Amino acid sequence: MMGPAGQRPPSLSNAGWLHEPLTPIGPMRPYPDGRVPPQPLGRWRQPGGNRGRLWVLGAVVGVSTLAVVGVLAVSDSRSADPVPDLRGYHHVDNLCAITDTAPYVHAGFALAPSSPTTLKYPLHQTRLHPALDSMTCTIRLAPAGKGERADDTTLIANALVHKRADPGPEFTARFETWTQADLAADDAVTKIDGLGDEAYIVRKQTEHAPNTGVTLAVRDGWTTFEISWLHPPSVVTTIDIKVPEVIELLKRTAATTMALLRA
Repeated sequence: MMGPAGQRPPSLSNAGWLHEPLTPIGPMRPYPDGRVPPQPLGRWRQPGGNRGRLWVLGAVVGVSTLAVVGVLAVSDSRSADPVPDLRGYHHVDNLCAITDTAPYVHAGFALAPSSPTTLKYPLHQTRLHPALDSMTCTIRLAPAGKGERADDTTLIANALVHKRADPGPEFTARFETWTQADLAADDAVTKIDGLGDEAYIVRKQTEHAPNTGVTLAVRDGWTTFEISWLHPPSVVTTIDIKVPEVIELLKRTAATTMALLRA
């Protein structure tokens, strides 16, 4: 088909110019009568230009999403409760029932009798919680055959089974900083071997009252056990027992009692 002036219209195969961008080169020149033609609002973009921007935006969003997911994953892994190192330790209803008093009996002591006006010894308490099980026992010792309470020695045991957090760092820090307290400046703290993962002996003493008490503290995994020998300076006992002997008694009681906490 012939177009105007005998020209043949371009074939579809040669109509690629229909898909070329219409990009003004510059401002339009005025008409001969002086009127100003309408100016273009902006440049037409190349086909696919928006797709390029969308691709970049999608990539940024994707990277951001991955970063957020990664942070959440790290946070979840850090906030997850660690596996408790219990090593078979568990709570008991009555810590006094398994606290080994045989070493003291062999040393000449007996369980102090309770009078009607005083608390009935031995005393015990157990508290259970998903994070921590705690047990205490208080025993009064007196020379064998002695009916009075004047020269009693107090034996206090504490057992803690930690189920949510490792007590190791705080346990170590407690005894490494023990003498920084004013009231404990004269105490003697000694780290010993042979019990649990770590163990300490604390000799409670002051300038005017030496050897008023001895404490043995043991940590085995996430379980801690402490036993204290308290002998006020005002108490005069007929049993001549020295601090090294007291330490050995406490060691034997700790070893036997902690074994029963795993039974």
